[in-house]
Amino acid sequence: MFNTIMEIDAMQYASISRELLRGDNFLHLFDNGHPYLDKPPLIFWITALFFKLFGPSDFVYRLPSILFTLILIYSTYRFSRLYYSEKISQVAAIILASSEAILIMNSDVRTDIYMIAPMMTAIWQLSTYFHFHRLKNLIVGCVAIALGMMGKGPLGLVIPLSVLIVDLIFNGKIRYLLDKQILIGAAVFFLCLFPMSYGLYTQFGFHGLKFFYWTQSFGRITGESSWSNATGPFYLFNVFLYGFLPWTMISLVAIIDRLNDIIKDKYDNSKTEVISLFGFVLPMLMLSASNYKLPHYIYCVMPFASVMTAVKIDQWIQSNGYYKILYMIQVALIGLMLILVYGVSFYAFGIDINMIIISLILILIVKYMTTRTPKSKTLSLLIPSITVSVLCNYGFNLGIMKPLLEFQSQSVAAAFIKENNYESFELHLYNEDPKAKSRSFNFYLNRDIQYIDSSYIQNIFSLDSELVFTNEEGLKELLDKDIDFMIVKKFDHVRVSKLKTSFIDPKTRSTVIRKKFLLRFV
Repeated sequence: MFNTIMEIDAMQYASISRELLRGDNFLHLFDNGHPYLDKPPLIFWITALFFKLFGPSDFVYRLPSILFTLILIYSTYRFSRLYYSEKISQVAAIILASSEAILIMNSDVRTDIYMIAPMMTAIWQLSTYFHFHRLKNLIVGCVAIALGMMGKGPLGLVIPLSVLIVDLIFNGKIRYLLDKQILIGAAVFFLCLFPMSYGLYTQFGFHGLKFFYWTQSFGRITGESSWSNATGPFYLFNVFLYGFLPWTMISLVAIIDRLNDIIKDKYDNSKTEVISLFGFVLPMLMLSASNYKLPHYIYCVMPFASVMTAVKIDQWIQSNGYYKILYMIQVALIGLMLILVYGVSFYAFGIDINMIIISLILILIVKYMTTRTPKSKTLSLLIPSITVSVLCNYGFNLGIMKPLLEFQSQSVAAAFIKENNYESFELHLYNEDPKAKSRSFNFYLNRDIQYIDSSYIQNIFSLDSELVFTNEEGLKELLDKDIDFMIVKKFDHVRVSKLKTSFIDPKTRSTVIRKKFLLRFV
């Protein structure tokens, strides 16, 4: 919660949210003074509201994400309770809450949690509606779908709708879609989307509407979008393997076993819950077909994987043989996780005594608590994994992310400017790539930042009360010009979101570190 926001995306979103408060139209988005048409507005609206209420900070930027995460966990629990016991539902919620994807989404906050939480709320509410036909569940579900779309685009509609339709078809209830009350839900859905649609139209015309409702999402599959990063068809599945730690190995067996169960049940013509399986399979297939994929795209399948894993754990622990295998798998996996996280931390950045002390205290507390609880196979399986998840995430935040972000030169420089009373100075970025979208200055200094070149310095630069942030090449260019300046501060810099192994190794780190400079003209 207190770590520096990471460049590029999260910092850009924080900057846009703060810029929204400086504007005069809450429906129009701007990024560094330019009209912004890329991500849907929900993250910016909610973050700006929290900034208005509590003041802008790294902590406050992440606070709405935490609240949405709690909604996600609760919705997963309540959805599971429609079909399974309270014990299974509790285990599903705990598995989801302790997965690495939850840490990642709340550490590097992007738009994903703003789609996944409403998506799961919609699936819970609409599943309840198809069970009991209560209008309030339909309305809440349709509002949630609209919020999911405003969180991450049409996927917020496609995923829950496709999963629920498959469930209705599978269980012979497709006629429920002909219920007249569905029209009321549709009206609520379109009404919720109106403010966003109106803002897109008034700022960008029909192009804005087409971009949001089609090109940005489906264009990556049809080829209309130029975005492509040549990731293979199994890229997102590979992301799932680490994103669902420490439950990955159990979940893979559970998903395969669940698929076999459903195939057998269908042939027996019995009715069963298929939402969790297809909630995992359909997004995996749809998103893997995209020409452009990033790791966080697949986090939407984590709630469904949690439910399937919890169901199978409940079945498997009834057998001593299965239980012993599960326990050995988990012990081996969580042992490797601890070695990896703390090994990288200690090797790359040295030993932080707080990591050792706090970790030992946590282990002792958990050990004491386990001696006070009744013997249970479920708890004996869950508690070590959850404890290691907490230990790894604590070690990752304190031992890796905190020292790593000290090499994010833009945010370090912004903090230096504030601490040394340079905030009244104009700040310019010289020889910096605008496409890199360095928004730390925008966010922490609450201003738009101008990118300048040599012509600006020669013809317009006033020299009084102006600072320039530049790189090694920019410094060399300025030294060749007949301008007097002083180097106020030098910063170490790496792109923290794309690390190389040579940075992790302290012996070779100097080969990848670049220098950035804050200059003052005299």
